[in-house]
Amino acid sequence: MQILVNGIVTGLTVSVLAVAFAIVYLPARVFHVALGGIYAAVPFVAWAILRAGWPSGIAFAIALGAGVIISLACEAVNHAPLEKKGGASGAHLVSSLGIYIAIVQVVALIWGNETKVLRTGLDAVNRIGNVIVTQAQAIAAGVSLAILVAFYAGLHFSQLGLQLRALADNPKEFALRGYNVRRLRLFAFGISGFLGGVSSLLVAYDIGFDPNGGLAAVLLAVVATIVGGRLSFWGPIVGGVLIGIVRSQVVWYLSARWQAAVTFLILAVFLFVRPNGILGTKARLEAEES
Repeated sequence: MQILVNGIVTGLTVSVLAVAFAIVYLPARVFHVALGGIYAAVPFVAWAILRAGWPSGIAFAIALGAGVIISLACEAVNHAPLEKKGGASGAHLVSSLGIYIAIVQVVALIWGNETKVLRTGLDAVNRIGNVIVTQAQAIAAGVSLAILVAFYAGLHFSQLGLQLRALADNPKEFALRGYNVRRLRLFAFGISGFLGGVSSLLVAYDIGFDPNGGLAAVLLAVVATIVGGRLSFWGPIVGGVLIGIVRSQVVWYLSARWQAAVTFLILAVFLFVRPNGILGTKARLEAEES
């Protein structure tokens, strides 16, 4: 039971990051690899502000704001001009990877490559029967669940959520009906930066952080998105929880060294057996072509 709880907590934070990736990928068809740079930078911003003596609430809010601004800049400076010029998906991927590398190098130059932590002292422990849950785990699970519920509500019960689903389902018809695609893409990138920052702060508060963990985290989110269903907003949530549980089982029964191998083995199996993922359905022809 302890392993299952640990896996669910890890999976929830992965799910938040996977949703951050999917909310850009589905409507914009952009592999937002620069999200890894945001994931790496946000905890350092919070750490620097905390070191300056500011309250934690203000530090986290400013750090999340920085993540949103960086993500918006990725769209405004890079992806929107590429889209206007008819750039291929490969051009978006390579340029986003370049932005990721630039962000990581800037972070390393300013704050160094050493692993840092956001909390001080020993973490409080809560015991529920035979299950031990640390305070950091409880915060991560609670905040992740609240974020995912809020995302679900916004996606289904708000006008922006409806437009976002429409853009993801059929971007060509959405544009032909006169909707502001540019504004909605900026909204998607902003939410992505916020969600990526939240996931990063939760993990950083629990186990620490360094400048080089962003790409691995985003790759894990991509795997969760594909396994859960890359054409569904709910697929990343299901995939993230599943991946988190599997990885915790691997650590217990094998070793942490096998986590990446088993994760990408699962990805390979799904690509061969169920390429559309657990919740995926066959896409429309025009959606597949885009």
